[in-house]
Amino acid sequence: MKNISTLKKSLVVALSVATLSAAAIPMSQAATSMNETVTASQSKISLEQAMVLANKAVAGNIISAGFDQEDRMENNHYEIKIIANNNEQEVIVNTNTGEVIKDEMERLDRDDLAEYNAMKQAKTSLSQAIKNANTMLNGTVLEAEFDMDANKPVYKIEIGKGNQVHYVVVDSLTGKVLSSHVDHDD
Repeated sequence: MKNISTLKKSLVVALSVATLSAAAIPMSQAATSMNETVTASQSKISLEQAMVLANKAVAGNIISAGFDQEDRMENNHYEIKIIANNNEQEVIVNTNTGEVIKDEMERLDRDDLAEYNAMKQAKTSLSQAIKNANTMLNGTVLEAEFDMDANKPVYKIEIGKGNQVHYVVVDSLTGKVLSSHVDHDD
C-alpha cells in the first residue's frame, strides 16, 4: 500500500511539472515576441529605411527583409535579400548605425528563379505591401518577404504590436490584405 502512495505522489509531481512546463512555453514565446518587438521599435533605423540603404548598396529587387536580434543591442541588424543578375545577395544593415555590409551571395536555382519571375509579375512592391499591412496595425515591421502560397504570389509580413506578433498576408497582384492573425508560433 505504501508503494502505491509513493507512486501516486510521484505521478502527481510529474504531472504538475509537465503542466507548469507546458504553461511556461507560451509565456516564454510571448516574452520573446515582446522582447523582439520592443528591441526592433527602439532601433534608430526602421526596416523600411534599411531596405532603402541595402538597395543603394546592391541594386536589384528585394525579396525579403527581416530584423535579427543579437545578444547585444549594438549587433542587432536587418538581413535583406536582393536579387540581381540571377544572384541572391544578402545585405546586412546595422539597426543603430545604418552601416551596410554585403554578405553571402549565391546563384539562384531553378525553383528560386521561378519564384523570382513570379515576383516580377507583382503589381505591388514589397514596400507598398508593408505599408498596406501596417496601415491596419500601426506596429513595428519585423519581417517581410515574397512567397508563393498555394501557387498564389503573396507577401508575408510580420508586425510586432504590444506583446504580440501579427502575421499578415498581402496579395502581390492587388495589394489587398488577404489575412491577418496573431502568430502563436513565435
